[in-house]
Amino acid sequence: MHHNGMDGKPRSFWKLRLAALGLGILAAVIVYGIALGVSNDLRLIYALGAVLLFATAMLLGRRGQDWISAVLLIAPLAAIFTSEVLQKVPALWPGILLWAIAAAIGLVFVRLIRQQLYLATGIVVVLLLIGSAWYCSAYVPKLLAHSYNHPKDATLPAFTLQPVTSGSVPVSPTPGKILVIDFFSTTCAPCIAELPEFAAAQAELSQNRDVEFVLVASDLGRDTPDGFRSFIEKRHINMPLAFDQGGKAHDGLGVTGVPAIVVVDRSGKIRLTREGYNPAETTFRRDLVAFIKSLD
Repeated sequence: MHHNGMDGKPRSFWKLRLAALGLGILAAVIVYGIALGVSNDLRLIYALGAVLLFATAMLLGRRGQDWISAVLLIAPLAAIFTSEVLQKVPALWPGILLWAIAAAIGLVFVRLIRQQLYLATGIVVVLLLIGSAWYCSAYVPKLLAHSYNHPKDATLPAFTLQPVTSGSVPVSPTPGKILVIDFFSTTCAPCIAELPEFAAAQAELSQNRDVEFVLVASDLGRDTPDGFRSFIEKRHINMPLAFDQGGKAHDGLGVTGVPAIVVVDRSGKIRLTREGYNPAETTFRRDLVAFIKSLD
């Protein structure tokens, strides 16, 4: 199939489309390689994707405007984002829409500049930046907090944990005290990313003698008590540690996967469960501390 290019000459777009798909795959590899190796922060994933799609679409636009090429460029990133993120948090779909807009702007960018349509170019770029800022700074953090946190008022099943550290370790709820349990695994990247924030929440409430925190690992994550204690000590985290043999407490409290936090109030009721963590949830510590204080 042939089309007229920007120079008015017939042009075959099959090579352009193949190049678009290749660039799209490369962009996906870069974005998710960084996400796996550096940070899985959804804001970083979105921003990198938007920049790469804009830049590569601009390169494609120099050779001609073919919207099928734009679709092929976006497809690899969108497919991975859908399978890894949207299946868990479907409401994050505006990220793909903004990626599509970034690619579309990139595709026509060179033509707009050549036609000296500077005002139109500036307006669409500014609108993309505004949309991106809203998505990263307001929409994603708020949505993740809503998705991860589940307020409850449920009966607490009986459970007992095995203390891993010396001193006072809450291995079961104490009447009259709030208990905050964080189920953890040393092989879980989101758990490790959440750990400093959870420790900071504990430090912020350290003067509240009726609030107890405990970090819990289990053999379901192939952890051992000694390995777990050593792992936490190397990160200079000072927190009571406990072990959940066979994951019985984890399952009994109705959470799935890790990290998973359970907050038990003074009367022994489960008041909050939350599952998952992403650094894009910027209000995690503030929200957790505020919720615990609200149980007074």
